[in-house]
Amino acid sequence: MNLEKTLTIYTRSEEETLSLGRKLGQKLFFPSLIALMGDLGSGKTVFTRGIAAGMGIKDVVKSPSFLIVKEYSGPVPLYHFDLYRISSSEELDFLGWQEYFYSREGVVVIEWADKILDILPSSRLEIKIEIEDLLIRKLIFLPRGDKRYEKLAQSIKGEI
Repeated sequence: MNLEKTLTIYTRSEEETLSLGRKLGQKLFFPSLIALMGDLGSGKTVFTRGIAAGMGIKDVVKSPSFLIVKEYSGPVPLYHFDLYRISSSEELDFLGWQEYFYSREGVVVIEWADKILDILPSSRLEIKIEIEDLLIRKLIFLPRGDKRYEKLAQSIKGEI
């Protein structure tokens, strides 16, 4: 991992996590894939809600735990995956995940992406969310592959 490309940001409330997601959503290129990793309750869905708001999506984003993927319409579509209930990438075969990850225009956000590292595209923005305490979250942005993810992380750095 190239540490120069890594960006670490701390948020001190749910609203700050939401706001950071909104800033990312405003700067995304299309198509893009955001791979979120973190423990239960770390703020992955809150962050995704912010991304959606930044993309101009009006719907309230909720965790699609029982659906695995939820599609949101907006100026650009958002495909929100929540993989909490799966144990391996083979469980996604019935969804046609390849079409989502490689063919669709829009944004794919995957919660619990660490469960499917074996099938994730090599170009993506990984964001690890760590719980520091009750309110503080540490978000580690790890751009992979496509240089646009590096530029995206740097543009977020310029906002804070």
